[in-house]
Amino acid sequence: MSNAEVFDNFLTFPGSPSFWTNPPNQMNSARTSKSNDLQPAGSDERRDQELTVDGLRQKTVALAEENRKLKLLAEYRSAFLARLAHELRTPLTSILGFAEIMLSQEQLTEAQRNFCERIQNSAQQLQMNFNQLADLSRLEGGQSEVQPEEFSLEDALRESCASVARQAQKQNTGLQSEPKPGLAPIISDRGKLRQALYSFLSYAINRSPEGALVRIAAEKAEHGFLITIEDEGEPLAESAEVGEWDPTDRRFGDSELGLAIARHNIDLISATLSWQTRTPRGLRILIQLPAVVPLKGSS
Repeated sequence: MSNAEVFDNFLTFPGSPSFWTNPPNQMNSARTSKSNDLQPAGSDERRDQELTVDGLRQKTVALAEENRKLKLLAEYRSAFLARLAHELRTPLTSILGFAEIMLSQEQLTEAQRNFCERIQNSAQQLQMNFNQLADLSRLEGGQSEVQPEEFSLEDALRESCASVARQAQKQNTGLQSEPKPGLAPIISDRGKLRQALYSFLSYAINRSPEGALVRIAAEKAEHGFLITIEDEGEPLAESAEVGEWDPTDRRFGDSELGLAIARHNIDLISATLSWQTRTPRGLRILIQLPAVVPLKGSS
């Protein structure tokens, strides 16, 4: 047997060293695969979780910064609205005063009286809008606080009717106040209640056809008082809600902003708002008032 045959038999012998049967490069690759098999099973998952947490942390910081900017912008807007309403109401009050003086003159011609009434009506409309802007700026700035005082609901209803009397007269709509006699005084925020009553009365007048009657009443309820406002307008859709403000809906004039503010004031004085459909037509607005408005933080 030649030397080459002996060497080949040695390599193929079952007990031959692995050094001869496995070249060095193959042995290195085997070691690498074994070392990879020895890594922790969840290392890739933990790495992905860490990347996800870092991404969420960065997004949270970015959102917090955007929120800070939006709050600052809202504060600037509220301050601007409050300043605008204050600066423009002062000359507007003078215009209204001069209009009242001119209308009190008996020697005015019919044309002159009509012009004076137009000036007065337009100024009153602007005054209402400025008041709403001021209320809105206070609400947005969180400066609207409840100021409770004791007063008569009968007086509040009478004052609210007087504030919309000209509007009712202009639209040829009747206005009737019917508080139950002998009502006890209420402790609540008089200004916020008057604003809400004014807005809902104005809403009811706008809804009512010519010659209709708008009625407001107050009576004692189980846990306070119940104020009811009724009109004779078209019934609302089943999905409609009183006070829901849609800026694109101009069917009821400029009362929608007032309704949005009124609903917020209703919440501030711890009252509840609901509505019912009247038969055959009309709407009934129900405002449930506590006898004593609870202060913030009181039990």
